[in-house]
Amino acid sequence: MNSRLPTLCAGDASAATLRNHRERIDQSWLKKELWPVRNFHQAFHGGLWTGLIHAGLQFISGGRGLIDPMRAEPGYRAYTNLHRDRTLVDQSARFKGDGKLTFDRLTDVYHSGTRHDEDQPCHLVVLEPDICSDRCVREFGNPCQYFCPAAVYEMGMEKGVPKLKINAANCVHCKTCDIADPYQIINWVPPEGGGGPNYDGM
Repeated sequence: MNSRLPTLCAGDASAATLRNHRERIDQSWLKKELWPVRNFHQAFHGGLWTGLIHAGLQFISGGRGLIDPMRAEPGYRAYTNLHRDRTLVDQSARFKGDGKLTFDRLTDVYHSGTRHDEDQPCHLVVLEPDICSDRCVREFGNPCQYFCPAAVYEMGMEKGVPKLKINAANCVHCKTCDIADPYQIINWVPPEGGGGPNYDGM
């Protein structure tokens, strides 16, 4: 067994097994860089002004602020239920950009140099697709259409019923869908062949 990967090789994720990993992180540049900002994101969960006050105090105190650690609910729990009927929002009027300084999402995907083999299995697994075409339409208006920066998720009509289409080849691997989905049913897994954005056109 590789002594540097005991957790993966042994399937053991206990605190005792991970102790060495924690010690290495504590002694590395990683902790030095991230420790002062450990509470920054959480500070703004109470709003802009509260966040600015907390962030200022954290800057002065090396990241501690008034509360350390600050706890926050996952962002997907903050969605507001729309309580509407099962109709899709027309996406044809979405922001297109001026073509000079600002661009639509698909143009940005092109500029990122994103490439995937077209015939590989979809690496974006929707565990319960029926939720997307019924419950999510009514409760949240399919937010995956909006939070995905690469236009991967599209809702259309098929035989009069809302249907989710996944354009997995557009994916820039930001994992926003895995994190921000209100039902936590989107599972991002690594694609085959190391595909993804190259940012060679930026």
